Amino acid sequence: MSDPDAAANTASHMALTVLYQHRLATTGQLRRLLTPESPNRQYIWKILDRLRRHRLVDRVSTGGPRRPYRWFLTEHGADAVEQDGVLHVRRYRMNRERAAGPLQLHTLGVTEVGTLFFEDARRRGDSFGALSWIPEVAHRFQKGEGAFDKTHVVSDALVHYTRVNPSGSRTQIQGFLELDRATMPVHRLAAKLVSYARYFDHTPLPETRGRRRAAPVTGSLAPAWTRRYPRFPRVLVVLDAARPELQQARRSDLAAFVANVPYLVEPRPGFAIGCATMHDLAAEGPSAAIWSSLLSKDPNALTDFQLRTRTG
Repeated sequence: MSDPDAAANTASHMALTVLYQHRLATTGQLRRLLTPESPNRQYIWKILDRLRRHRLVDRVSTGGPRRPYRWFLTEHGADAVEQDGVLHVRRYRMNRERAAGPLQLHTLGVTEVGTLFFEDARRRGDSFGALSWIPEVAHRFQKGEGAFDKTHVVSDALVHYTRVNPSGSRTQIQGFLELDRATMPVHRLAAKLVSYARYFDHTPLPETRGRRRAAPVTGSLAPAWTRRYPRFPRVLVVLDAARPELQQARRSDLAAFVANVPYLVEPRPGFAIGCATMHDLAAEGPSAAIWSSLLSKDPNALTDFQLRTRTG
């Protein structure tokens, strides 16, 4: 017989770690991630209410009876997670002002994409947990002392997914997630995709010490990304907007713009960009053929998020 107190403690601990890593989540998202098998939809409320009474979490609401609460860790809650030592310490701390601020919808959107991946993985029997995506991961694509946004590309999330194949073998899939809420011009989104291509190309030269000339380089230099990844992660763009037709129009506009960016369309074996709408992602799941390859010569070719097999 299961111990309800132990189960509640496990769920409470997981709630704290999930909120620490993802910073902000709605009640519904936490229920789907933490208690997906529980028939009691109010069970997550009991867990969150207990954490709130212990001043480990807090919540905000944008008003209205159907507007969900948005949950985040208090300073006390964040300190507790960091002392636990399970997750890497992150400098960013959420508070009531940020949770209710203009960036909350983007943060919740990234959490929603991860949750949809989580639900699809459970249906398929793949491995993808509530901590399998890491928000805001930076990558340097240019050396020098310039402004951070001129030398780094920051992914909305780094996704780690393990596909369990029918044979029992396991395929490791990584992706750089970009969530676009149609709040910026298409050319700015395309510029960020260019930054990913620049990161793919970035091969730093050996360091020199003082004024001594570096020794001649023998062999080929390795791109910077090979120090972090066995294979360059797919770039996965998810388009969100008020209506599905607007999301689809945004995808068409982005594909047309990318096709006319010479640096992006330059052939790079191992570099791929997939694009899907939030509507299709929610309706069919990321493993469905909903992703269009922005670098494919066939704009109508669709595939899953592995971006390998293209079908008409």
